[in-house]
Amino acid sequence: MTFIIPYAPGGGFDSYVRAVIPALQKSLGALVIPQNVDGAGGAQAAQEIHRAKPDGSIISIVNIPGAMILREQGGLDFDLQKLSWIANMGRDAYALLVPATSAIHSVDHLRALGHQRPVKFTCVGAAGTAYSATKIGARLLGVRSQIITGYKGTNDYIVAAVRGDGDAAIASLASVNSYLKAKAVRVLCTFEKTGSLPGVPDATTLGLPDLVDIAQFRPIAGPPGMPAPIIERLSKAFISALRQPSVVEWAARNHANLTPDDPAGTMRILQNQAQFVTRWKNQLAVA
Repeated sequence: MTFIIPYAPGGGFDSYVRAVIPALQKSLGALVIPQNVDGAGGAQAAQEIHRAKPDGSIISIVNIPGAMILREQGGLDFDLQKLSWIANMGRDAYALLVPATSAIHSVDHLRALGHQRPVKFTCVGAAGTAYSATKIGARLLGVRSQIITGYKGTNDYIVAAVRGDGDAAIASLASVNSYLKAKAVRVLCTFEKTGSLPGVPDATTLGLPDLVDIAQFRPIAGPPGMPAPIIERLSKAFISALRQPSVVEWAARNHANLTPDDPAGTMRILQNQAQFVTRWKNQLAVA
């Protein structure tokens, strides 16, 4: 089986897939080969899975709501609902970070800076989920923002923030973890209902419950028309693999929030995220 990853190596999607593959191979009794298909903000990988034969030999992790935003902006020419949705791997909250050397130590400090000039956030392009998270998150936090785009992936724009290309960045906790361990960044807040980082404000502490709706989902899909028995077998294999101790331990080390969901649960996620994209449609337009 080929397991498509819609971005370059090193990011959160790549990490999720490579962490689960050993356990998935045991569950399936088959060789699973990761393949990074980077391009057009994930559109190239989405088109590849859309055109593939529905025989279970090719599957892909999908960026949600990123792919929906891409579709909204005209970057995808097919209905995502028509893919064969197999399972959901995770739901990652976002975090607002600044370089560890920054003079900014709180969200209030960031707001104060925004009164003087727009706060510069490094980010990927407008088709990425991080872009929508940054635009919507900054608005909910009351921070006047300017988004600096052009970075190819999450690692690139976090590194850019660390070296001073911008003032701050918003990224998933799973992606931020290694930079926290290296003491390269300081997290000012997380978009979690109950924070996972000691001493760091969360959405509840900030009195901004809508921040919780900004999340990164990592569902798995196959080509349209995949037979139900294949979907069921793959779904069971994924859920089993995600519950294996080795995968659970990896998630704990990397602040990855595993949320194993079957096809029905995954479809509910898609429906909820479609509503989220519709709600914030105007904010997702390119500035």
